[in-house]
Parts: sequence; structure tokens; C-alpha cells
Amino acid sequence: MNIKETIDFCISSAIKLGREVYNENLDFSDESIQTVKEILDGYHERYLHPENDNGLIKNRVNTYAHVFGIYVGEVLIRKSGGSYAWKDTEYGIVLAKDEKNIINPVGKASKQIVNGVEGGDDIKSFFDVATAIIRGEFLS
Repeated sequence: MNIKETIDFCISSAIKLGREVYNENLDFSDESIQTVKEILDGYHERYLHPENDNGLIKNRVNTYAHVFGIYVGEVLIRKSGGSYAWKDTEYGIVLAKDEKNIINPVGKASKQIVNGVEGGDDIKSFFDVATAIIRGEFLS
């Protein structure tokens, strides 16, 4: 898959999982990021207790991080007015404005699954800060 196909697949997977598994509508709104946070919280609990799901989440952290991290990134792109775009880098798929302004929602989603909110990794807080950066409210 090329990067566009990967992005499209992850977004459609996030929306489908939200609807079919969690009965939630991921509609690209700011409010939908709270739903993603709650989904990732559940994955973190399953990550901590792999015996409860035969290690499914522990073995698929990267997959779920891409699915939900790319969804969060797509919400950010829509807020950025096109100033940020997906880029495939040595760090994986990230949002980039230029070489210095990079946002990594996939990395943050992965960290929330592994470390949890109690470990300092919260996709909703990340989204709020990234939104401020995109709006120029933070020096990036």
C-alpha cells in the first residue's frame, strides 16, 4: 500500500470500528477525539492484561495505533486548512508542515496503548496541544 491507501484504510477502519464495535460515530469532530481516547484507554487495559484477550492488543499495538492515530491526524489536517499533510518519514507516518513542524499522532496513540494516561500519554491532551500549534498559539 502507498501512503494514501494506508491513510484511507486506517481512517475507514477507525470509523468502522467506532461504529460496529463501540457504537460510536467518529465524525471528524473535536468531540470524537474523546471517544478515541476512551477506545485507547480500553486497549491499554487489555495491553496490561493480555491473558484476557489472548494477547491480541499486545501483538497489534502498531496496527491499532495507526488506525486511531491516523484518524486523529486527519481531524487535525481538517483543522489546519491544508497547512499540514501526511508524510512518510524514518519515524513512520507523521503530519508535517515543513521539516521542523512535525506532529506524530500515531506515535502518541501507540504510547497511550502501552503507557496509558497514567503514564502521561493521552491522545486528547495531545490533540488539544497539536490544535494550538496548528492555530499558531504555540511556538512550534
